[in-house]
Amino acid sequence: MITTPTIHLGSPTQVGPLTVFPVWTDAPEPKRPVRASIPRGATIGEVPGGAVVERLAVDNPTAKTFLLPAGAVFEGGQQHRALLHSVVVDAESTIHIDVRCVERGRWSGAGRQRLHRRRAPLAVRGALSGIVGPRDNPLRHELHRGDQGRVWSQVNRYEEVGGRSRTSSLLDATDTRGDELRRELVNLRPLLGQRGVLIGIGGHPALLEVFDHPKLLADEWEPILTGIAADAAFTPVIPTTGARARYFARHISGRALQPWAQAGAGVAVEGRDGLAVIDGVVDGRTNQPGQPIHITALNARHALVAA
Repeated sequence: MITTPTIHLGSPTQVGPLTVFPVWTDAPEPKRPVRASIPRGATIGEVPGGAVVERLAVDNPTAKTFLLPAGAVFEGGQQHRALLHSVVVDAESTIHIDVRCVERGRWSGAGRQRLHRRRAPLAVRGALSGIVGPRDNPLRHELHRGDQGRVWSQVNRYEEVGGRSRTSSLLDATDTRGDELRRELVNLRPLLGQRGVLIGIGGHPALLEVFDHPKLLADEWEPILTGIAADAAFTPVIPTTGARARYFARHISGRALQPWAQAGAGVAVEGRDGLAVIDGVVDGRTNQPGQPIHITALNARHALVAA
């Protein structure tokens, strides 16, 4: 059975409206961790033979396996996209990945995509995971996961604050929103052995991300934190208490996860209830997958996630 690790929280740091808790786990570190940075020579672009809104092609001719994390944003191509779930890209492989459009008003341009320096903000990530609202039944995710209309409505929400662009682009709406907070966040770094981060905003836990190796967290640290900086525009400075953060961490710890999709050389897994939606990826190259390489847990009740 695939389960989440036991999660341990450290003392938080308050940066503007974000309460940032360091996370450690009881899972053993892999001897050969998957990398998070895209190796030189690997490319991401439109599907050959005709671009498709909900698909991109990843070509990795190198000898290095790497992770593309859920909520990653790709810019360029025919339109900007966001990654539906985490994917393991094997060495010397070409795969198609599931994405959703975050730039409604453009379908033109070059075939190549670039990995953006920030992840998608909370409301878009909630839509990608199928979180609709506090009255939604999270177990009926097949009706809502990655719904394109829902993703677009959340992009519109950021445009209402950040300003509308000619192509209704998430990147345009969030590029300057949260800049001051991002400048503060760059001074915050992971601690020794840290595997993940829990981020509270508006007084409640919103996002927990955990990796199987500290190097993966270090690679993804800045994209995670700076992606959420755009949500600061909606939120007063209310610290998230340790009690609330620990309750959420206990809820995520030791949870059974079920496979639901192929994810390149990995398998996408999930766990859902009324409080949290957990998405992860395990190594699919073995008959007995171990701990997830990466998990994301979103607070399904948080006003910014289920907006």
